[in-house]
Amino acid sequence: MTKTKWLLLFGSVGVLGFGLYRYFKTQASILKNFTWTIVGLKILNISLTELSFDVTFLFTSKADLEAKINKIYLDILLEGQNVGYITETKEFIIPANGSSKIPIHISINPQSIFKNIVNLLLITSKQKDVKFAFDGYANIKSGFISTTLPIKYENTLKQYLQESKVVK
Repeated sequence: MTKTKWLLLFGSVGVLGFGLYRYFKTQASILKNFTWTIVGLKILNISLTELSFDVTFLFTSKADLEAKINKIYLDILLEGQNVGYITETKEFIIPANGSSKIPIHISINPQSIFKNIVNLLLITSKQKDVKFAFDGYANIKSGFISTTLPIKYENTLKQYLQESKVVK
């Protein structure tokens, strides 16, 4: 082979490689074009050994791709203190330009809350409200492209209850 043919071969491989890189980068950015909100919070059980509730997340796709959520991980924060976490590995499908409600059952040992009960009671009595937050991520995949969507949610119990009354 002559030098010209080698240059054309390497140039073609370079252009093909760059094209594949741009394609995968574009697909990954499209996958991040999701929004999520908490649309339901239902307290199931409150006792000395268990605090359990269901949280329903609404994931909405603004992309033209159907995606699968492989894993959700969330830290649960109460007044800024980590009181537990959620790991959901059940897969959920989000349709292209559509939405999907994902219910997640959460069970917390209140003993982890009681460790900081003095601080929580002082803050709660002063503010007459309780701040709660979820902080984590969702692993999203479409075809063989995968990306991570950060999930951060913070609210107060009073505000959440007022918002849920307006929605109903």
